[in-house]
Amino acid sequence: MQSLTEEMKTMIGEQFAFLATVDKDGYPKVGPKGSLHVLDDQHLVYYEHTFRHAYNNIISNGRAAVAVADKKAQKGFRFEGVAHLHENDEVTEKLLPKPVIERFNRGAVVIIDIQSIYKLDNTLEAGTRIAEN
Repeated sequence: MQSLTEEMKTMIGEQFAFLATVDKDGYPKVGPKGSLHVLDDQHLVYYEHTFRHAYNNIISNGRAAVAVADKKAQKGFRFEGVAHLHENDEVTEKLLPKPVIERFNRGAVVIIDIQSIYKLDNTLEAGTRIAEN
């Protein structure tokens, strides 16, 4: 697995992230994930509460990508990997905040194992893979 740099961690913490998944027919689905944050140097995590496209796609194939960018700095990163869904287990109990359950009556935790990292800077290097398993 690939390790996040401090710059990447800061950007994930400060900017809005978008999650991309792929449905069973190969169509991409992209949406914001306000709860997405760094779990550790090799994993991202978010709280699933809508149980729609991303949830079903992760169950179907586990493929996920997260894009985060700083518009002002014209820099960003894309993290690709395998997503693991946790619902009603020890991981969920440990990581899912109580307010999520209270607000939505149901919640799951999705952990993404980072396998590849790409630059999304506004330069000729945009799309360059900078780390891979």
